[in-house]
Amino acid sequence: MWVNALLRRVEFDKEGSSNKIIVGNLIVEKESMLVKYKGMVINNLTEREFLVFYALVEHRPNILSRKFILSKVWNTIAVDHLVDTHIYNLKKKLPQELADKIQSVPGKGFRFFVSE
Repeated sequence: MWVNALLRRVEFDKEGSSNKIIVGNLIVEKESMLVKYKGMVINNLTEREFLVFYALVEHRPNILSRKFILSKVWNTIAVDHLVDTHIYNLKKKLPQELADKIQSVPGKGFRFFVSE
């Protein structure tokens, strides 16, 4: 039952590809590295910042550990503070309303949280 509720919150593009995620006013396209929020294109993200953001949105509202993000974006788990630095830079580049949705969960990691 809860799976159906989650699926209703996500729309995929017409071809059924899962590389485009729509959450309310947010559109994130992996293939083109596009982030669009409330009609405004956010194009100042580095590739790594985009990939971190995509992982957070893709796995929301789950908490992603630093090791998970490192393995997903950098294919390693051995670098300290790399994720924290990219999250910090990412939040500075996003509109405040969107940046506030990226939450740090002490001792666990980070998540993209949208209350719906």
